[in-house]
Amino acid sequence: MTSIPGGEVSASKFSTAFGRAGCGMKFYYRYVEGIKGAVNASLLAGIAFDDATRQLHDNRIAQDFSIDPESVFVEAWENPTETNRDGEIIEYDLSDAPDDIITRGVNALGEYATRTIRMKPIATQVYVERSFEETDAKLIGYIDLIEAAETGICVSDVKSSLSPRKKWTEADAARDAQLGIYSILADGDVTAVGWRHARLGGKIEVGATHVQAPNKNTVLTRIAGWMNDLERWCETGNFAPTGLDKDAWVCSGKYCDYYNRCPHGAAAQTVIPVTIGGNK
Repeated sequence: MTSIPGGEVSASKFSTAFGRAGCGMKFYYRYVEGIKGAVNASLLAGIAFDDATRQLHDNRIAQDFSIDPESVFVEAWENPTETNRDGEIIEYDLSDAPDDIITRGVNALGEYATRTIRMKPIATQVYVERSFEETDAKLIGYIDLIEAAETGICVSDVKSSLSPRKKWTEADAARDAQLGIYSILADGDVTAVGWRHARLGGKIEVGATHVQAPNKNTVLTRIAGWMNDLERWCETGNFAPTGLDKDAWVCSGKYCDYYNRCPHGAAAQTVIPVTIGGNK
């Protein structure tokens, strides 16, 4: 019997615990205590852009263009959903939203449609899951887009950002945990993984970054290790503050919603000088 809440682990849960900005304590507060941070403007813009591009892909698959992706973006931004997939109330903080976010989103969609005219989408929002011998917990996920590659298929994740400095590099794609997970969960011969992305802040830029699919055995070994760590943490209640092991920005009030309540966060940053003899 698994000790992991809900008996399911998604790529986002792995990212929360082990990703570049991840931390075991962050996983604890979000998925064990059920404490959520507010959805900010960048995240909501990403959701809206994801919904709109999904509509564009679905239009091309069905050859039915009666629903305008731009209207989908506007609706998702102006009338965001009140609850998540688990029925939990979503709190929004859009104080940092650009005044022209709708114009930016619509312009980015237009450029995205032009730049992907040769794309061959196969399916969108594909639910995938896998069981493991080491645990009763299932690995699940929703793949944004499966598209045809030169050989086999490509797993693509749609990303956007309000940061004018955001980059999606090939090196990052090659080691991205979520892309690796989706590459082994998807049915078919996955030969490539990557992102379709848009920068909505600063100068609007749209592009794509794809790399060869990672080695499946490497991905499975990585996942098995993470799954075992999560099982041990959840069973013992001893969640490692792994954010302290990464760059300093991970464990900070700016990048962690739980910084001010975590015993390894703000409370641990107080410096207490000690005199052990002699003069200072």
